[in-house]
Amino acid sequence: MNRCDQAMKKWRLWVIGLFGTFCLAALLLTWYQRQQQNTRYLSAHTPTLFVHGWRGTAHSTDQMISAAEEAGAAKKVLTVTVTPQGKLIYSGYWRKNQRNPIIQVIFSNNRAGEVQYTRWLIKLMRDLKQRYQVAQVNLVGHSMGAYAVVAYALKVGNQAAYPRLHKLVAIAGPFDGIAGQKSATHPADGTTWTDRFHENHLMANGEPLIVHSEYLRLEHLRQNFPRQAKVLNIYGDLKDGTDSDKVVTLVSATSLRYLVAKRAASYQTQKVTGPNAEHSRLHQNNPVVDGALIAFLWGK
Repeated sequence: MNRCDQAMKKWRLWVIGLFGTFCLAALLLTWYQRQQQNTRYLSAHTPTLFVHGWRGTAHSTDQMISAAEEAGAAKKVLTVTVTPQGKLIYSGYWRKNQRNPIIQVIFSNNRAGEVQYTRWLIKLMRDLKQRYQVAQVNLVGHSMGAYAVVAYALKVGNQAAYPRLHKLVAIAGPFDGIAGQKSATHPADGTTWTDRFHENHLMANGEPLIVHSEYLRLEHLRQNFPRQAKVLNIYGDLKDGTDSDKVVTLVSATSLRYLVAKRAASYQTQKVTGPNAEHSRLHQNNPVVDGALIAFLWGK
C-alpha cells in the first residue's frame, strides 16, 4: 500500500470517527434534554385546548403554544376549526402516547360572541370524548375564550358524555362585562357589553355589586363547577387609573372567584401590571403569562 492510499485510509477513519462522535454527542444531548424536561414537567396524556377570543385567529394563541413547545413542556398535535355552521374540521396528527398534547381551537366566525363560542366548545368536547376517548382535559382561554371555557365547565360539570376538567386557565376573562365598547361591536345574540370603568366593585363575599347579563348566565350555574378542577385566573392592570387592561376591568376579571373558588380543587391568580398588562398583550409574547401558564399546567 503506497503512502497516498495509507493517507486516504487514515482520513476516512478520521471522518468516520468524527461523524460517530457527533452522533453520540447528539444522542447524549437529546437524552439529557429529555431528562431535564421529565424533571421539570409532568408527563401525561391529558390534552390542553387553547381557545381564542373576540376576532381571534390562530395567531391569537400561536405564541403561547410555541412558548410551551420551546420550553419542552408540551406539543401541539391538532388544530380544530369550527365553521360558522358548527362543523368540526380536524387537522394534524395525534399519536396515542404523545406527552402533554395541545389542541388549538379556531372559530371561523370569530365575532359570534362568548355565548356561541360556549355552544361550539360543548359540541367539540363531546366529539373529542367520542372520537379520541378523551377522559380529561385542560382548558386555556383568552378574553371571550376565557368566558367560554368557564361557561362550558359550569354548564357541563362532570356529565359522563364529556371529558372531565382537570385544569382551567382564564386569561383576561370578561365574566361581568366588557368596558368601553360601542354597541355596534356587540354580538348579534343579544349580549350587551355594558360595564364601565370605576362603576362596579366586589362585595365582601366576592360577588360583584352590579351583576351584568353575562355574569348572570354563569352565576346560577356555579354549583355545577367540577370539584376536581384547578383554576388559574390571569388578568391585567395597566396602572393607568382605569383599574383595567383597557377592555376588562379588575372587577369583571376577578369576579371569577365567586363563581368557582368554593368548589374548585384550588383557585389561584396571577396579576400582570404595566404596559404588558394590556388586553391583547396578555396573550402575545408575555413572559409572565407564559411562565405562569406553563408552570400551572405542566410543572411538577
